[in-house]
Amino acid sequence: MKQNTCCFSGHRPGGLPFGYDEKHTDCILLKMRLLEEMVGMRGRGVTTFLTGMAQGVDLIAAEIALNLKWANPDEPVRLVAIIPHEGQADRWTVPSRERYFKILSEADEVITLRKQYTASCMHERNRYMVDASSFLIAVYGGAPGGTKYTVDYAVKKGLDVVIIDPVTLKRNHICPAKS
Repeated sequence: MKQNTCCFSGHRPGGLPFGYDEKHTDCILLKMRLLEEMVGMRGRGVTTFLTGMAQGVDLIAAEIALNLKWANPDEPVRLVAIIPHEGQADRWTVPSRERYFKILSEADEVITLRKQYTASCMHERNRYMVDASSFLIAVYGGAPGGTKYTVDYAVKKGLDVVIIDPVTLKRNHICPAKS
C-alpha cells in the first residue's frame, strides 16, 4: 500500500493568505493547484490519500480526494482519515465540525491514534502518515511548526515531496535521495 499512498500536510487557516474564506480567489487557486498535484499523483499510481483532518489544508485536500473518487468511480481512489485523538474537532465551530464529520463519514477508512489529546499526538499523526506513504503534498510557506516538521521528516524518510507555497503557489519538488 505504501508505494501507492500520498499524504497531505499544510497550514491551518491562520497560516493561509485567505484564512477561513474559501470563496476567496487565493483559496480557489490553491484548490486548483492541489487538484493538479493529486491528478499527477494518480498518474504515478497513487490510489490512496491520507489526511490528518486538521482545519485548513487537510480538510481542503480531503474534499478534493473525495471529489476525485466521485468523478472517477471506475478508478480506485481511497481516502483514509488519520485522527490524532478522538476529540480533535471538539472545540471547532459548528460548521467546521459538520464539515469534519461529513468527510469522516465519506472516508474509506478512519484511523484514530489516541483516545485523549497528548502534547505529542499531532506529531505522532504526522509521522504515522509519512511512514505509511511514498509521497507527500505539502502546502508550506517556510514557517516553523507541524508542517515544517512533517516536510523535514518526509525528506529524511525518503519520500517524494511536493511543496506548494501558499502565497505564490509555486511548486518545489524534492526527489527522494538515491540509495
